[in-house]
Amino acid sequence: MTRDSDGTARRRFVQLLGASTAAGTGVSTTAAAAGASARTAQTDDGSAADGTDSGLVTVESNANFETTVSRVEAVLEASGVALLTTVDHAANAASVEQSLPPTTLFLFGNPAAGTPLMQAERSVAIDLPQKLLVWEDGGDVFLTYNDPQYLAARHGLDAADEQLAMVGEALQQLVAAIAGGE
Repeated sequence: MTRDSDGTARRRFVQLLGASTAAGTGVSTTAAAAGASARTAQTDDGSAADGTDSGLVTVESNANFETTVSRVEAVLEASGVALLTTVDHAANAASVEQSLPPTTLFLFGNPAAGTPLMQAERSVAIDLPQKLLVWEDGGDVFLTYNDPQYLAARHGLDAADEQLAMVGEALQQLVAAIAGGE
């Protein structure tokens, strides 16, 4: 069901989102594989242990699924970031008589931060607004988002390093606040 509600430049984007007031980091990364139970460890630069780059950053939450989902909305609101929509993939699966562990996608952003990136390279619009996936695997809850550095490389955003770095920092701060409940 749907409910309305690479580098330095990315970090600036996240800061522009209002995330600079969110709690600190301490973020660990893993790559979410096609199956929720399969995760590939990533190095600090975001590349997977097998040498590939998934472009995903995954952080484990210290809370159950419902609490983590409620934190997303609260942290985004407190940070002044607009929550554009929420997609409950598990509910969608149930609507066609299939099962899926709890899996909810949040789309959020700030046009003041995203527009300059789209002006620099229009194709980045396919990856904006920002997305945050909250998912459960065997009782553990994870948050996954696109690494801004990966998106920069994907879209050739060479001139937006400072802004992307800010976006990356802001995303890390948002996710750390949600995962840790800070």
